[in-house]
Amino acid sequence: MPRARFRILTTYGHNDNKIVEMPVEQLFNETRLLFHALQHWVEGINPGSELTAPMRAVLELLLGEGTATVPAMARARGVSRQHIQQQVDALLAEGLAERRQNPAHRRSPLIALSDKGRALIQTMRSEELAAISRLQPGVSDHAIREATHVLASWRAMLMEDTARRAS
Repeated sequence: MPRARFRILTTYGHNDNKIVEMPVEQLFNETRLLFHALQHWVEGINPGSELTAPMRAVLELLLGEGTATVPAMARARGVSRQHIQQQVDALLAEGLAERRQNPAHRRSPLIALSDKGRALIQTMRSEELAAISRLQPGVSDHAIREATHVLASWRAMLMEDTARRAS
């Protein structure tokens, strides 16, 4: 893959001629680029899938959690309840998810994968994992764990700062 030819530059201090490339900006930019590359890569492995990335995220969450309410999924994904509700409505319409009674709350049903939804997300993940195992980018498991830690730390700090600013 060709390297990006653009650098993200930040001006700091009082001297506008002093420009420095900030490592955190490189990280954030690379994260955005990876997000889009991953999205296109997944679309190439699963051609013709009508699933959007947000719909898929809900399927993966349900695969891991079993059942969840819309508000719980929104909190877990860090998005609005309305956004998750739109995805759930689309998944219900496609027969990929189903509503179940929630003994803890009458007005907030549990959402679960249907057999069709479970089969679809498991097949997609299996095909993607097989493709990932063939890629071998030369990055060790240790480096991947470290990168995961760095990204999770930044996400947590940003969410904390966002919550602090909102209160």
